[in-house]
Amino acid sequence: MKASYRYAIIFLTPLFFILGILYFMTFWTIYISFTNWVGMRPNYQLAGLKWYSYMLSSDKFWVSLKNNLLWLVVFIVPTAILGLLIAYVLELYIVRGESIYRTIFLYPTALSFVVTGTLWAWIYDPANGVINSILSRLGIDTSHLGWICDPNIATYCLIAAAIWQYTGFAIVLFQSALRGGYLKSIIEAALVDGAHGWRLLWYVIVPNIRSAFVIVAALLAIFSLKVFDLVYVMTQGGPGISTYVLAFYMYMATFWKEMVSLGAAISVVIFALSMIIIIPYSYYALKRWLMK
Repeated sequence: MKASYRYAIIFLTPLFFILGILYFMTFWTIYISFTNWVGMRPNYQLAGLKWYSYMLSSDKFWVSLKNNLLWLVVFIVPTAILGLLIAYVLELYIVRGESIYRTIFLYPTALSFVVTGTLWAWIYDPANGVINSILSRLGIDTSHLGWICDPNIATYCLIAAAIWQYTGFAIVLFQSALRGGYLKSIIEAALVDGAHGWRLLWYVIVPNIRSAFVIVAALLAIFSLKVFDLVYVMTQGGPGISTYVLAFYMYMATFWKEMVSLGAAISVVIFALSMIIIIPYSYYALKRWLMK
């Protein structure tokens, strides 16, 4: 055996070992979803589709699924658009202090979700929160503004907090795309030809950073499907079950209700939903935008 192959096997073995564990845990979770494990003592007795049927008959599941789909739309689109616009302004119009502004926008991304959730829970607090305090000083009646205490808008408040945290992440990815060698030359040529503002962004930049859009949208979609921390810290699924998402429902079923098989069934749904959304989107985007 050649030395290069021997070294490749040595260095790849830990990777394959970790991947093997991950795939084993995935299939083990799928198997557990078909058992009758309730309580802290394992029970591997097969129960068929019992827990899937139970899950589909639960209002919590449908509210969670609806909220996850809402996150996919309301979170991804504004975050991507804001990230692109701010990256565009920083790259083309702000020369002095660009690194300072970029750091300011990127700072929320460095915070843990627990810190972000605690911060925004205080901001949204109906009695002493920042928003209602400012509005009260402006003479606006805030008695009807419950924010995360209002089941009709609580999910949107959580999404706003996530947009604040992830916009910096999108900015960095779009700036990296804008600084590509060939694109920089195209932008300079367009500026010489008189393209500015909206036309430069829409007709020159957007068509040439499609790969960045694929990456940003895919990563934000993954976060939307597995969002848990903000919900747990800010609302714990409330008011009622209005802000439930699938990951939080899975946590509740597994660790609070000790319905381990139900939690496994919910995790299988999250996994399947991720595959259904991410794989077709990535294939379509790559085929349409990058394989021409």
